Amino acid sequence: MSKFIARVQLNSAEEADYETLNREIEKGPAVLKKKQVSVTADKIKKGEYNYRGNISLADVVSAVYRAIRKTGRDYSFTVMKNKGNFYPE
Repeated sequence: MSKFIARVQLNSAEEADYETLNREIEKGPAVLKKKQVSVTADKIKKGEYNYRGNISLADVVSAVYRAIRKTGRDYSFTVMKNKGNFYPE
């Protein structure tokens, strides 16, 4: 079973853009949980998503890309493969 973490940054985004992103991400494969963080109004907002299942890196990247494109915002994102066996409580 593969585990991935995707972090998304939408440039010049409104709260509604992250709601759209969350809704579209949930349509993708094997999303475990999502976390939206807004440090301050002046800081960049980030969306963080965890994937687990019989999925490949390419599947995760494609799902994240499709979801981001629905927001219409400029973006950057990172997808990392989690190889650890650490499970926070």
